[in-house]
Amino acid sequence: MISYVYNHYACVHLMFVHAEGKNLHVHEKTTYNDEKRTIYHSVVGGDLANVYKKFVTILVVNPKSNGHGSTVSWTIDYEKLHEDSPVPIGYLKFFQFLIEDVNSHLCASEI
Repeated sequence: MISYVYNHYACVHLMFVHAEGKNLHVHEKTTYNDEKRTIYHSVVGGDLANVYKKFVTILVVNPKSNGHGSTVSWTIDYEKLHEDSPVPIGYLKFFQFLIEDVNSHLCASEI
């Protein structure tokens, strides 16, 4: 089961995430570059900061050449805090959930 609660305060967000059987809280800073159509979510505190020195998700949106729709790519850029810190594969289901949620919202708005 994957779920999240999202609280917003200025540019720093607090998320409560349940993924891989764990309850996590994550403090993230969101920045964006309109020209490059890119959004960066950087972990600045919380449970993931205890495992990773760096954990950034990068969302890039590129319009299709035919003018209908866009191609979206996610990148996870991370650096382990300790040698035994896990590779963040367990969070891919969470990103899949987010992608499907955003996709269904966008598709519903096209009707």
